Amino acid sequence: MKRIFKVLLENEFVFVIVRFLLSTNYWISGVISHIRLRALIKNVGRKSSCHWTVEIKFGENIQIGHHSAIGPYSCLGAKSPIRIGSFVRVSRGVIIETAGLDLNQPAPYPHTSKEITIEDGVWIASNAIILGGVTIGRKSIIGAGAVVSKNVLPNSVVVGQPVRLINRN
Repeated sequence: MKRIFKVLLENEFVFVIVRFLLSTNYWISGVISHIRLRALIKNVGRKSSCHWTVEIKFGENIQIGHHSAIGPYSCLGAKSPIRIGSFVRVSRGVIIETAGLDLNQPAPYPHTSKEITIEDGVWIASNAIILGGVTIGRKSIIGAGAVVSKNVLPNSVVVGQPVRLINRN
């Protein structure tokens, strides 16, 4: 038995088969992601992608530009419109949520929602949270774990909780 296992490990053909199966799995995952994105979100630009693990709420209110990518385990909650521009990168675990609760009203707190706009060329790093009513300007970078509750000017780099501006080009 050990001899057969050793021969199989030394055989290059086995490695070719394993590589083929792994690449096929990756390809099938990409096709499923593409079909799911197009089925749930009608306004998607050319060559945009969305990982199959992304949670999409109210897909009819989401618009994504060309060449944009949404990373795994992210959440797009679009009770109000979410507009994502072209060449935008949303990393793993990002939450983009338009809805919230109006704490100025008596309990049970009513839901409110405000539009979110993410302009062209923005990168949102892992585990950031983008709240309703926010516009993120062109070519801005949102740091990992940042909670964005106010507008971000174009060409800005913001980090922290609450966010603070660390660079402006």
